[in-house]
Amino acid sequence: MTYRTIRTLLQPCNLDFSELEDLSSMAKYARAIGIGEGAHFVSEFSLARASFIRYFVEMHEFNAIGLECGAVQGNRISEWLKSSASTDKLKEITNPLTFALYGSVLTWLKSYLLETGKSIMVVGVDLPNTLNPLDDLQRLSAAIDLLDPILKPDVDALIQSLESICGESPVISSAQWGELGTAKQDQAFSRISRLKLRLSGLEPILVQRGGKELFQRASECVCSIEHTLETLRTMKMLFDGTSLDGDTSVREVFTATTVERFLHADPDIKILLLAHNNHIQKTSVSFSGELTAIPMGQQLAYRRKDYRAIGATHLGGTVPEMQYPSPDSPLGFSVEPTDADKIQRGSVEQHIMSARGVAGSCLMLSDDVKGASRVRSQSSSVETNVSDAFDAIFCVPSANQDKLVEL
Repeated sequence: MTYRTIRTLLQPCNLDFSELEDLSSMAKYARAIGIGEGAHFVSEFSLARASFIRYFVEMHEFNAIGLECGAVQGNRISEWLKSSASTDKLKEITNPLTFALYGSVLTWLKSYLLETGKSIMVVGVDLPNTLNPLDDLQRLSAAIDLLDPILKPDVDALIQSLESICGESPVISSAQWGELGTAKQDQAFSRISRLKLRLSGLEPILVQRGGKELFQRASECVCSIEHTLETLRTMKMLFDGTSLDGDTSVREVFTATTVERFLHADPDIKILLLAHNNHIQKTSVSFSGELTAIPMGQQLAYRRKDYRAIGATHLGGTVPEMQYPSPDSPLGFSVEPTDADKIQRGSVEQHIMSARGVAGSCLMLSDDVKGASRVRSQSSSVETNVSDAFDAIFCVPSANQDKLVEL
């Protein structure tokens, strides 16, 4: 196995760009690059992401960043980045989950943009990461009031029927969805389906009435709400142990479609997608032979030739892990150091240990990891052809909890 030692990977302010030059050929024709993490809430992965952002922005003219959050949350973050507001304000304008996921990277990014004068678009490409549909519902209500006021009572009724889904994480929101009962759940699906079909059927006159931008916003809200409701249903089934293979792909196809929409809208956009390995990988997600999901990365690789993925792993003995149920947490889970999955034969980590032991950070291209069939994911491992899943993969010596994570 060939690997490149990256001495400055965890030093974004002192990054030696020459250490990442092996990524040049990968980036040359790419318009979307996923930059992964092997677990959420890890300090080393946040630092590495900041370094990759610097490299791709300064050396390959990437100009957008996509986050695992909804459009409304993404807009708030974008406005904060452009404003003179302090870094403390970030915690106020984001939900606790988004702040825990991205607080360190975004704090660094604001400082970086201020120092360099660069402009980077930041967008939410996902469903609301809480699976709380309220922001999208309110945005839809405002749009429908102008586009199709006769349908406003239907939107108001939908909001009222879903107002009890107000969780700060999928754990809480999916439980609240289950408490609605089948009749109210089916009614919510029926209402959002009617809205979608009516918007589609009346598009010419609605665009004439309110403009294309407003119509597009309403359509995007409806799409997000529809996928959020289905994801609430599948997550409830997942937590209950009754989900079907691949059910969580609903969220993945939404994120892939959102990314494609941005790329189609502006041919000059080149976007870095900061998401978990299990979302950016170009192969199916499976932990023990079952199909967990067709991830965003696989969806994009299937549709496009200009998508690339950089995975992440570590050699540490522990990893921050989500522990639930955690009744005292508003998110329904806490984050605690947990034993990482044992480094197993055939894994990327085993190949690295055999080649070099535990030294500094390193980078490998896909050809370097041929034959590897496992890679760490949270406190477990994903079974996949690693060289097919990622165009490159980086490894750090340990995985410590980010100092901004208070969950």
